[in-house]
Amino acid sequence: MAHLAYFDESGDAGLANSPTKCFVLACVPVPESEWLHTLDALVSMRSRLHKSLRIPTRPEIKSTDLRRGRGPLTGLKMSPSHREKLFRSLLSHQARYLTAATTFAVAIDKAKCAARNRDPRATAWQYALQRVDTFCKVADSRALLFPDEGHGRFIKRLTRRLRRFQNIPGAFGGRLQIPLTRLLEDPNDRQSHDSSFIQLADWNAYAAHRSSYVNPIPGFSANVWDARGARRLPAVNALTGGPPGIVTWPA
Repeated sequence: MAHLAYFDESGDAGLANSPTKCFVLACVPVPESEWLHTLDALVSMRSRLHKSLRIPTRPEIKSTDLRRGRGPLTGLKMSPSHREKLFRSLLSHQARYLTAATTFAVAIDKAKCAARNRDPRATAWQYALQRVDTFCKVADSRALLFPDEGHGRFIKRLTRRLRRFQNIPGAFGGRLQIPLTRLLEDPNDRQSHDSSFIQLADWNAYAAHRSSYVNPIPGFSANVWDARGARRLPAVNALTGGPPGIVTWPA
């Protein structure tokens, strides 16, 4: 048994002149036995969007395109409320038809993170990889990692280190050495325009980022993340508490 875990980010990880308060990383793990079925469901969804809304089937639909009406939505004259409804329907479609594709997100408050002398991107990825490893232990599975391209070397180095040295706080004080043993091979970068699953992770990252739980913005519904329903993984913060399927740090 293996899972293919796809990742994408929302917001930048920098502090200077950054337009975003938070850095968010979403993960969509898909069991290998359901991978083709899930891909077919994604392709079918794009075909229906083409028939009903004239959205081209091949170009990537980024979450920011849905927010601003750009990319393949250019020229379709969709109102902001119509685009938001479309975004919500994409998330609802995942919950209803992509039943094997679960999701979770890690949201880092960048200023608070930096105040603790930690890097927002490294912290988000460490917490995400920890959750994937734990998820696989419970499911008696292994994971192959597929991040969006752009930070492959950094993610590879972090994954290799955590496989060997994983120092975490103990529940009753002290430190524990628990290396991540369920992550197979080095991460395999994917270009988002060439991977439906990375696009799926992008939608989930943005929905978590702009949810009422993290960093809502005017003009965008703060409960779109809730459209993912039962496909969110509550176990990721079962011990620490927090919003459904979102690890927030610092709490």
